[in-house]
Amino acid sequence: MAGAKTHDYHILPPSINPLIGAFSALGLTGGGVMWMHQQPYGGWVFLLGLLGIAYTFFAWWADVIKEAHAGDHTPVVSLHLRYGMILFIASEVMFFVGWFWSWFDFSMFPAHLLVTDGSVENQLGQAGAIAQCRQRESKSSIRSASRCLTR
Repeated sequence: MAGAKTHDYHILPPSINPLIGAFSALGLTGGGVMWMHQQPYGGWVFLLGLLGIAYTFFAWWADVIKEAHAGDHTPVVSLHLRYGMILFIASEVMFFVGWFWSWFDFSMFPAHLLVTDGSVENQLGQAGAIAQCRQRESKSSIRSASRCLTR
């Protein structure tokens, strides 16, 4: 039979929501750039894009709820929806772990940013030598101060 389901998956009917979401995201981004550059109507374009994104969220999840109430979500589809949400949450957790890990690493141990030749002592020694050179040289002469930087 042509209309009978012979598989556990739900084939979605065509929807306009992805197209609306794409153009709304374009409007949101373009409007944000226009607004930041103080172009006329940039704030309104941004607001229309934001409203379009909100409408897309609402309409898309309304379709998912309608499909669930219609019985289109078989046990396999429900399982895969759960797996998708779990993987999404795990990716967000890993993103923020990496973000904060790098932030704490750079904030607590910034000395490795100063190293150019592999040793912190050498870098700090060069900085001390430049400071001593500047003290020895005449403070009124810019040329003599620039010589300390080139040594």
